[in-house]
Amino acid sequence: MISTGNNIVKVAGSLESADFRRLLAAIHSLIVKKGYEDLILDFSACTAAYAGPVIALCTQVRQYRYLGLDFDFILPTKDRLSRLFINTNWAHIIDPEHYSRSTFRGLRQVPATQFYTYEEQNSAVNYILNIILNSLSGFSREDFAAIEWSISEITDNVINHAQSDVGGFVQLSTFQRNRKRIEYVVCDAGVGIPKPLRSANPEIASDGEALDYAIREGVTKDPDSNQGNGLFGAFQVSRVSEGYIEIHSGNGYLFYNKKQGLHLRTEQIPYSGTLIIACIDYSDPGILSQALKFGGKPHFPTDYIETRFEDSSGNKVIFHMLEESRSFGSRKAAKPINIKLKNLASLCVKCKIFIDFKDIPVISSSFADEVFGKLFVEMGPLRFIQKFEFMNTSDTVRSLIDRAITLRSASST
Repeated sequence: MISTGNNIVKVAGSLESADFRRLLAAIHSLIVKKGYEDLILDFSACTAAYAGPVIALCTQVRQYRYLGLDFDFILPTKDRLSRLFINTNWAHIIDPEHYSRSTFRGLRQVPATQFYTYEEQNSAVNYILNIILNSLSGFSREDFAAIEWSISEITDNVINHAQSDVGGFVQLSTFQRNRKRIEYVVCDAGVGIPKPLRSANPEIASDGEALDYAIREGVTKDPDSNQGNGLFGAFQVSRVSEGYIEIHSGNGYLFYNKKQGLHLRTEQIPYSGTLIIACIDYSDPGILSQALKFGGKPHFPTDYIETRFEDSSGNKVIFHMLEESRSFGSRKAAKPINIKLKNLASLCVKCKIFIDFKDIPVISSSFADEVFGKLFVEMGPLRFIQKFEFMNTSDTVRSLIDRAITLRSASST
């Protein structure tokens, strides 16, 4: 439920995709009709909140701040939800004077990240991909490339087309219960999709229809400079994987999942910008290779693994341990390294992986066991030796790795 009183907007219960337009309309009314320049967003009675609608709120609040307005934010009283607002960076984006930037470094979620430039967009996407490699498993190289392509294209659209004063925001969540899924949210406060698309295609009758056009192959506001495959490809990746995708822009609303099919609607309350919520399911390894087809031909994009880890020959991976972890003294720090090395061993089929310990004089026994002891047992001695080679290891580090492998092997036996 959304209510207002004086300069206060209160949110009670659950904030979902069906609610955020009414929330933004309430804020707009207090600013434009009542003339308030300092607003309070009271979420104390909020009991649940989802990334998409909250990122839309964050983006519009940042736009209002850009225009000189001020906001105070009251966290939910529900402790778990309050921590979520802090960890995801939502509280900081809405009210940076009272809430610090998130320091959350978990492996299941990437906090909301703002980007203005190509460099910031590339950095945000690379961080997301690094988290995926550190925390998830069971995907193929084609799956990983398709996930990267989808996130990169949608965030790149913000830089290329949105004309947003506050840039864009991107956030990642991962789910691994019944099915293996990731959800990413990208949002901006720019010109939106329908207006420029309708100016180039006057036959489009409504904003809802404009979003239908936007997910078709080759549709763009400027065919001379753009291929028009970004939203089409992102839609295909979600569709083929049996995930879902939701697009809000202007008065248009688009939703797709396998069970309900494609739904288009023209909303009464406009959204000033574009919000995209996309879920990709990678439970069926290799399925995403069928998604990226343009002009009937498969598309094989260059991926993060190739540019970040593989050498020019494509036969060698250099894994600089110093760049991969801030600590080498605990199992907690070691777990993402174990997952990443396992993923690289599986995804880089033709490559030998050279693990470089340059400038690392010592590691803990628990770190050595969590990474190398477990990898040795899980992969088996022959495959481990064939796949990995160590570089620049001190005598201490080498002895700790040898001991971890010996003890883990004996314990396993």
